[in-house]
Amino acid sequence: MKKLKVIYVYDAHCSWCFAFSTVIQKIQQKRSETLDFEVISGGMVIGEQIGKLADRYPPEMLLGVYKRITDMTGTIFGADYLAKVKAGNVYINSEIPAIALSVFKEKAPEKAVDFAHAIQEQLFLQAKTVNDEALYQSLAIQFGLDSEAFLAEMKMEKYEQAARYDFALSRQLKVSGYPQVLVQTDDSHFYLIAKGYTDFASLDQRIEQVIQQLQGK
Repeated sequence: MKKLKVIYVYDAHCSWCFAFSTVIQKIQQKRSETLDFEVISGGMVIGEQIGKLADRYPPEMLLGVYKRITDMTGTIFGADYLAKVKAGNVYINSEIPAIALSVFKEKAPEKAVDFAHAIQEQLFLQAKTVNDEALYQSLAIQFGLDSEAFLAEMKMEKYEQAARYDFALSRQLKVSGYPQVLVQTDDSHFYLIAKGYTDFASLDQRIEQVIQQLQGK
């Protein structure tokens, strides 16, 4: 049987994706020999939506969401990040991290899940701004890449276009929220196996069901 692909649609600013990222990492660790994995940037905050997080959502509501995520999944948000949210000082823009991911996917696609998680750790744990070039210079070094070359490539039009292709593909796949996971069986067939946060056991079981269903054909 042709190797199947697991498609993880995420956004750097999606807090539920941050909680879910460790789940998809564990799934990849378990199934990387039999399945391919791809990360797509959904484009949650692009164009006119770019701006302060507090202009879209009241800080009190966001802090309540983060507490619910922690209570449900055990995911910890950094104290400095929570303070920035409370003060209304978080700026959101999905375009820059999507461009960075596009650069990274060309260099080390098999580590894209880890790179997406690393971006979110910088935001939600370290309270870094994901539009800051210095952040990607640091991440490039962390993943063993040439940091100067990485930053230079982030300025190339081809990677901006690649990021916009991800956004368009997300819409084509009818992704309406994040995280979302699909299994692609061929060029035109996709199985939706997760919409929103999903625990490891449930996600792994759904992948196995797709595999068994295809093997039974």
